[in-house]
Amino acid sequence: MPRKIIIDTDPGIDDSMAIFYALNSPEIELLGLTTIFGNASTETCTTNALRLLEIAGRSDIPVHKGAEKPISSERRGSPEFVHGLDGQGNSNLSPPKTSVQSQTALEFLHKTIRHNPGEVTLVPIGPLTNIAELFIHDSTIDQDIKEIILMGGNAISEGNATPTAEANIINDPEAADIVFSANCEISMVGLEVTNKVFMTKDEINILCQFDDPRSEHLKKIIPFYYDFLSSFFEKEGMPTHDSSAITYLIDRSLFRTLNYPIKVETEGISRGKTWMGMGISRNEGGPSERLKPWEGRKNVNVCVDVDAEKVISLILDRLSY
Repeated sequence: MPRKIIIDTDPGIDDSMAIFYALNSPEIELLGLTTIFGNASTETCTTNALRLLEIAGRSDIPVHKGAEKPISSERRGSPEFVHGLDGQGNSNLSPPKTSVQSQTALEFLHKTIRHNPGEVTLVPIGPLTNIAELFIHDSTIDQDIKEIILMGGNAISEGNATPTAEANIINDPEAADIVFSANCEISMVGLEVTNKVFMTKDEINILCQFDDPRSEHLKKIIPFYYDFLSSFFEKEGMPTHDSSAITYLIDRSLFRTLNYPIKVETEGISRGKTWMGMGISRNEGGPSERLKPWEGRKNVNVCVDVDAEKVISLILDRLSY
């Protein structure tokens, strides 16, 4: 049976590819998109989500608008130099013909999970504000979530938004810390693996060669993203962030994980850093003083290595039909 998922998203060029990828994967039943700020404002990201589903011919899938700012801080602003003013590489999409649902992201998440206990996997590929607000609203709902597979974080590598932090996490570190304290299974697909899933120019060209509205859209939006990332990494190509989380959902055998609790730093120069509580004591005395920040937290499946070639091959295969 396909896994029921909700993608929480801030589309976003890499989000666009991930959404198309998920829609073309028979292992997945996409119940809806919930939107969040990040690559653009929540309003713009909601518009983008509606248009992406129209392009894919899947306007039957509902879109629910989420939070417009972090739970306890000011919004950092949008990385227009990465995704363009419109979050879609300045492609200037026409307005959507469909409308956002009246039910908010929080309401949709809560109702869907409670009505399908143990069946729904959340796949946040943007800041974690909506998911944190869900836990604030209902402190026991984590017992009904099958799993959270999130794109974000950097446990043992440098950041991409700051030297210490990954972009999705630093957009709302307080929310991320709440999410990592949940008692459901959590898998973190972070920069350790997404930077390794590095698509070459030839591989990207394959994505954009099909006579299909999705491929035509990717052909319009990817060059803006590609140019920035090629400059950032000082080599031609781009990492595949959000689609790597979809791949983990489909085939986690392609990834190697460590299992440790995660604590998110919310202050100072390490704000947004996802710290692993490594070396947990097994002594009778319980956890040592140095591990107290992680006390009571479940282990997270932290992705630390990946078969990048097979991941890219699967993405290209799924987006080819």
